[in-house]
Amino acid sequence: MGRKGVESALFLKGQLISGAATAVDWALALGLTRLGLYYLVSIVLGALSGAATDFSLKKWWLFAGSGGAFQTQLIRYAMVSGTSALLNAAAAYLLVEKVHLSKSLSIVAAGTLVGFCWNYPMHRLFVFSRAVSPLDQGTP
Repeated sequence: MGRKGVESALFLKGQLISGAATAVDWALALGLTRLGLYYLVSIVLGALSGAATDFSLKKWWLFAGSGGAFQTQLIRYAMVSGTSALLNAAAAYLLVEKVHLSKSLSIVAAGTLVGFCWNYPMHRLFVFSRAVSPLDQGTP
């Protein structure tokens, strides 16, 4: 399989994993919101649960051969996921407060946009890249 084929397969598998993690994320975020928890807190809690699901599946299945140290990848993943949660909350806030969309639709729209534009590219190129970082080598 050529490089384009490999990248296409990785992308499709990544989307499958992201779909599963997103289901966990959105189910919790939407459920907590419907139970009366403030929607921005719900988004963050959903994002944390989805991130745990996503990291686990990507680390041990999708990018298993990336060669990176667990600790390095976990730190990088946390950085990307933290930014993702902030982007999701900011986008949802704008859609709810400025565009006046429903909270549920805003959570879904924000998550979709951030997932395609931020999460997968950062996971592929930064978190699970094949490059060896100073953290992998034990240097400061």
